[in-house]
Amino acid sequence: MKHMAYGITDEGEKRDNNEDSFLIVTDKNLYVVADGMGGHNAGEVASSKAVQLVNEHLTHTRISLMQSDRNLIKKELTEAILVAHKFILDEARSRKEYKGMGTTIVAAFLHDHMLHTCHVGDSRAYVITANSIKQITDDHSYVGELVRNGKMSNEEARHSNMKNQITQALGSPYSVKPEYNNCSVDEDSKVLLCSDGLWDMLSDEQIQKTVMTDKPLEDICTGLVKKANQAGGKDNITLILINQYRETTNGTIILNQQ
Repeated sequence: MKHMAYGITDEGEKRDNNEDSFLIVTDKNLYVVADGMGGHNAGEVASSKAVQLVNEHLTHTRISLMQSDRNLIKKELTEAILVAHKFILDEARSRKEYKGMGTTIVAAFLHDHMLHTCHVGDSRAYVITANSIKQITDDHSYVGELVRNGKMSNEEARHSNMKNQITQALGSPYSVKPEYNNCSVDEDSKVLLCSDGLWDMLSDEQIQKTVMTDKPLEDICTGLVKKANQAGGKDNITLILINQYRETTNGTIILNQQ
């Protein structure tokens, strides 16, 4: 099974600059979204360095080893994110202009009908089908913890004035523990990675309905950004949409779209 992906990032309606970054490396089946934070250009620096360092750590040699030994996937994804965390933390401590910078991150690796994710913060990964949308990652946020502990509903969390208080970020002086998850993805599924600029503006149902159309990936992604901006566009909006396809013996590509 091969993969086709499209990524897009947008400032949104309320921000003067874009501190999000994303990465698509199709020959590694590696996809990353990061949402930076910090004064001046520090958030942009944090997010761009994070995706760069994850890609540099996950060399083609390491990717090949991950493909041959599934037990290495969690280790390598986690190490890649921790390498990025150490660099950002060191830069924030040593350079006055970068003080307090940080970033969320979600990295996805697809192999053999399995989605492997590793993340810090509240950037999300979803698996979407014609009938469902499933959030694979847990938000590392104050309200996310309340929801998981049964003290707040998802709807209450969506409208809470504490929803932007994340509990983990790369560059944070506090403990950072990347969370690894995996799940199977069938031929009719699409994978979505996104920053909170998308999921905070649109409900899961709106996202699912928009994603599961027969439009090209680029049109779906630009449509999601447009809808997020129409809903307020309060933050930078970044997403990667991944579709699987089969290639026949004569080279014909068969997209797995509804």
